[in-house]
Amino acid sequence: MILSHLDSPANGIGAVTDAVVPHDALWAQLAQVAEPCSLAMGNPMSICDMGLIEELAFERGVVRVVLCLTDPACVNYSKICAYVTDVLKELAGVERVEITQTTRVLWTPDRVISPPALKPVRIAKRDDV
Repeated sequence: MILSHLDSPANGIGAVTDAVVPHDALWAQLAQVAEPCSLAMGNPMSICDMGLIEELAFERGVVRVVLCLTDPACVNYSKICAYVTDVLKELAGVERVEITQTTRVLWTPDRVISPPALKPVRIAKRDDV
């Protein structure tokens, strides 16, 4: 099942659930990942609120995430991938996470879903990144 950024629960769409991992559970985990540049600017937002999730799919234990980054040459891409992988693997039923970056769509500010700092954002920590 492939879902676009427009299907996020924040948009009131996407009540679809997968037989193993509910759609809302995937989005809830992704909403915990802070967008690194927003942290650096003192205005923390999640990657979901920033509209960075272009597609989200789950099938047979594999979550596929397509990101639409604010800059195609984002220096934080590897960190974002590590954080996304960590939070999604916390869900029972998720065996593997595959993350790619779209080359078909450019990020624009109108993709931002909610104003900054209205929702708590967990700062994921990794020692090996």
